[in-house]
Amino acid sequence: MLSYCPNIFYLIMTTLCLVIQTGCSPAQDHVHSQLHSSISVTDRDGNTVQLNQPARRIVCLFEASVDDLYMLGAGKSIIGIPAKIYTSSDLYRAYSILDRRIYEKKIATPSNWEASTNIESVVALQPDLVIVSAGQKDVIQILNRMHIPVYSVLSENLQQTRKELLDLGKLTGKSQRASELVEFIDHEIQAIQQRNHTQSDQKTIYYGWSGGRIFSTSGRDSMPNTVMTLAGAHNVVNTAIDQPNVNPEKLIEWNPDVILLWNTNPKQIYQRSELKTLTAVKQQHVFNLSPSFLFNPHTPKILLAANQLNHWVYPAPHSDQAATQDKLRILTQFYGKTAAEQLIQYANDVTKE
Repeated sequence: MLSYCPNIFYLIMTTLCLVIQTGCSPAQDHVHSQLHSSISVTDRDGNTVQLNQPARRIVCLFEASVDDLYMLGAGKSIIGIPAKIYTSSDLYRAYSILDRRIYEKKIATPSNWEASTNIESVVALQPDLVIVSAGQKDVIQILNRMHIPVYSVLSENLQQTRKELLDLGKLTGKSQRASELVEFIDHEIQAIQQRNHTQSDQKTIYYGWSGGRIFSTSGRDSMPNTVMTLAGAHNVVNTAIDQPNVNPEKLIEWNPDVILLWNTNPKQIYQRSELKTLTAVKQQHVFNLSPSFLFNPHTPKILLAANQLNHWVYPAPHSDQAATQDKLRILTQFYGKTAAEQLIQYANDVTKE
């Protein structure tokens, strides 16, 4: 949904007039931009995004990319975020640890969700870079016409997530940090894969969505499937559909070794009488990725999700201790030790609630 305000026509016309007054044709303007742009990346839609210098006033309306910017150490440049960071208690509590301005609700919110943006509010913030979901085609087109640099994102797979992290590093002058993060992620994934070589049998997993939607799952073409694969396990769902629905009979037929939930209390599985015959239930192998901020698979924290799942699925002596140590180590690499410790404490508090 695109939110248009009364003055948007005025804003567009003013910008067009400025372009006309410079006496530059679109082609001349493009050449001028190329000559003076020291930073250039290609976004999700194949559009070239050019900046003369690292962005210092960023309106980021894609929550996963907000997270990326804090990992990169570019959080201070953020001047606009999605409103859901304030309205979602989980996101608000987590981001408040990373930025005092969010705790005090001092950063502007020119969008409600990734698909709803108030363009006039964005323009009023005078950003030098806007980051939006690739699905907001109209918003991207209008901002481009107003010569406001726009980088579109989607983060729908691991390869894309890595590229977007590197691109954002380049756009914010944090290329070295971005490369360090990608190298760390790749190294950690290799370490998980090496541990998996010692496993004689591959465990099967059924994934259930958040909010108690335990019979809504994920197929092979999904980020949860990537988490399972990285952890060395096998998704019981064979279809490529991202979010298929199943019935209890089908789940019983699959009889997975492990059930993985997203922000859902495992009691919702254990308390269902029709699921008591499942291997995962009988062996108490129902695990929950919560709070969701810590395990967002659309960010580099897909690594943390895979790491913890690997410990749960293939337990070794002192696995609980190793999982706890890994969680602190990985979050420290992403956010620094102080923030990592506070995020873990927040996660522990959520578990007790």
